[in-house]
Amino acid sequence: MNICAGKSDRDLDVNTGHFSRRKCCFARGAAVWIACITLLSVGGWVASCRAQDNVWVGAGSGNWQDASWSLGILPGTNQTIWVTNYGWKAVQIGSGTAASYPQSLNVDSIVISSPTNSFNSLLLNYAGANAPLTVKTMSVGSNSAVTMFSSALQINGTNGQGMTVGGQFNQNDSIVGGNQINVGYIGPGTYNFTGGYLAVSQLWLGGSYGGVFYQDGGTNAFGITHLDGGQYVMSNGFFGATIYFNGGEFMQQGGILNTDLTIFDGTYVLAGGVHQGSATVPSTDGWSSGFGRMLQSDGTNYGALNIGSYGYGFYTLSNGVSFAGGLSVGYGGTYNQWGGVQEVATTIGITERQIDADTYSAGFFNLYDGQISSSGMSLSGYYIQDGGSNLIAGDVVLQGAEASLSVSGGVLTANNITADPGYVGGIFLSGGTLVVSNGLWIGGNSYFPDWKGFVGGGGRLIASGISVTPYASFSCGNSTIIQSGMLTLANASLYAGSNTVQFGPLQLLDGGDTNSTLYMPSGPSVMRFADSSSMTWSNDPLLVIQGWSGSLSGGGQQQIIFGNSSTALTGTQLAQIQFQNPAGLAAGNYPARILSTGEIVPNTSAPMHPSMALKPQPSGMQLTLHGEAGRTYSIEVSTDLVNWVPWTNQTTSDGTITVTDTDSGNYPARFYRAKLMP
Repeated sequence: MNICAGKSDRDLDVNTGHFSRRKCCFARGAAVWIACITLLSVGGWVASCRAQDNVWVGAGSGNWQDASWSLGILPGTNQTIWVTNYGWKAVQIGSGTAASYPQSLNVDSIVISSPTNSFNSLLLNYAGANAPLTVKTMSVGSNSAVTMFSSALQINGTNGQGMTVGGQFNQNDSIVGGNQINVGYIGPGTYNFTGGYLAVSQLWLGGSYGGVFYQDGGTNAFGITHLDGGQYVMSNGFFGATIYFNGGEFMQQGGILNTDLTIFDGTYVLAGGVHQGSATVPSTDGWSSGFGRMLQSDGTNYGALNIGSYGYGFYTLSNGVSFAGGLSVGYGGTYNQWGGVQEVATTIGITERQIDADTYSAGFFNLYDGQISSSGMSLSGYYIQDGGSNLIAGDVVLQGAEASLSVSGGVLTANNITADPGYVGGIFLSGGTLVVSNGLWIGGNSYFPDWKGFVGGGGRLIASGISVTPYASFSCGNSTIIQSGMLTLANASLYAGSNTVQFGPLQLLDGGDTNSTLYMPSGPSVMRFADSSSMTWSNDPLLVIQGWSGSLSGGGQQQIIFGNSSTALTGTQLAQIQFQNPAGLAAGNYPARILSTGEIVPNTSAPMHPSMALKPQPSGMQLTLHGEAGRTYSIEVSTDLVNWVPWTNQTTSDGTITVTDTDSGNYPARFYRAKLMP
């Protein structure tokens, strides 16, 4: 007699994300059900033969070998085992089952589920590992459980088939191996792993119910764990498998995680234990960028960190210790440290990427508290320190379109710092302490001089040598600056501070357009330089002082002091310093004189001696004359230094005249001199 049971159910294909529907019709003979199914898959209808159904019909708990099965025989090969009837019960596989009925432990499929107000369990209770429960597929539904103590389970499904957990699966000091486990796809599944070995090729956590896997012991070192929106919580044990992050979270609270992490889309939290391996946050799937996070609130991390090189990535260290072989923050990365210790064996790199002609995307490195140490730091992105300490044994290099280093708190130490941003950027000190044991080198760019260099808005700068190169600027602000080495200016801008600033000896070098400028603020300011008489200055450049409003007799609200005596500058050096439009005097340029205290002030007792500089240009010889503002100078030319003829008369408006002799190329030699006209 043929009976259509009218029963249909659904199978999940995890690889495709689709369910297939099957309908079962039974032909009943003497005592055996023969089942035929028709399977609807993505490709269409496929006819196949299905295993026998053997259903637990006992009203209460019992042993696997009890006579409580619908077929009247023990489970066996080619049978689908159903523990799905009403009631609260457990079917037990114990040591006696494994010893006396091992043939009953090799079945086709097992389904554990429960009706409303019921709870069904399959209990593997000290059955050992010699006769493992072997299945192709197993389903653990909601309000149902499988619990293992010192037992073994082998899952032999193929083509993405295996065990699906929508209820609870508890593995205690047991072995589970084989193909695939899916947690959270048919219900709010939970897998509790407290001991033994998990050795499956694929572990999927996620689905519409967001499966959760808890590891409190044992070893999971095989295959791939897919965080497909689910969560893996590790509090003890060993994990050495591969992890695919696709929207899920791995929470480590203890134990040892021994694997490289490539977090395409998801989160890794290290709250305890040890992680051994690199972390790429995010990784790439080969054709698109990811969005990943790594949060360390405790524990120890060993391995290189790559944040934001393949998409938007975030790393936060609030406690614990990280020993990174390398640390790179890419164009889409953000590094945040609120505490803990980060030790980097190599150089910290913060990089950028050009989006279009005028747009750049760069990484952010934020230190709020804690400690960092490294061998060096390379910046083409943004470094921001508001606290903590960053101890760099080697050099810091800022070189990129928008490279910037900002310190508003904490301590940053380095051997050398070189700042040469290409578009905007520089070094900004508004608090904390910046210590440069060797040299601080400030570069610039003629197109954006106001955005380049060093800006002191507070805090302390302790440095040895400081070099400010052409077109760069150094602004003291209200920072405390203590320099022991030499200060070198080459066609650079130096902005005086609003307090007392102590520099080393001054060296003035030719920087192309020859002159450097010292800008004094509107209020009180004291600029101190060490005795500079032993320094060799280039012949052409001047130090032009603008905005000076001190006292001609010294000791005023603004003071510029070299050493502590009148011998702190040579006569030649003194002749290369000019005050431009000093307060209280007629507009113009004034030579400098040095007082017995070493303070320099405008010299009003003698006329200003003009100085000239020549610079070849494609159109001829360019002549720049520095003299008294508002005066007229006659410039004469000669070919033999004996016979001089007038060439041009020029009147200065601000003390500087620039003219070009377009005929200079017509002479083998041509000399120039200037005379002040009455």
